[in-house]
Amino acid sequence: MQKIINIYHSITYHEKIMILISFMGMIPFIIGLLDLWFNQENLIFSINFVKYYGVIILTFLGSIYWGIILNQNKTITFSNQFKILIIIWSITPALGGTLILLIDKNISLIILSIGYLICQIMDEIYNKFLFFPNWYILLRRLLSFTVITILVSCYLILKH
Repeated sequence: MQKIINIYHSITYHEKIMILISFMGMIPFIIGLLDLWFNQENLIFSINFVKYYGVIILTFLGSIYWGIILNQNKTITFSNQFKILIIIWSITPALGGTLILLIDKNISLIILSIGYLICQIMDEIYNKFLFFPNWYILLRRLLSFTVITILVSCYLILKH
């Protein structure tokens, strides 16, 4: 807990705003889960809202890496091979998300949750090379865990 408090005191105002907006991004996931939970027979949304919003956010998680290459710090140089790997990874979640949208079965929620898990694993790997801020990787862990829990919960609700 003390580590989290120390990190909070060390981050800038705009980083705190980014964290706040990240948590606000969870609201559609929660609304979609509640809609499935309470209104399963008469949904407010005519689509699987959690699935579609989840794919949008999954795409965003990959696009972060595209931005890293575009804004590469000139003091840190990456090999061309490493840059290619980052570029390929940056579009992989979007391609995977497109395939998930083509699956009309509830199992697509499990596949989507696996996509989030893979994104988290890639963030952990790339963190060793790209040096994300401490607050970012902690935030990603918390949000990924929450999103995966919501996606699996939605699957279980729809399964019954």
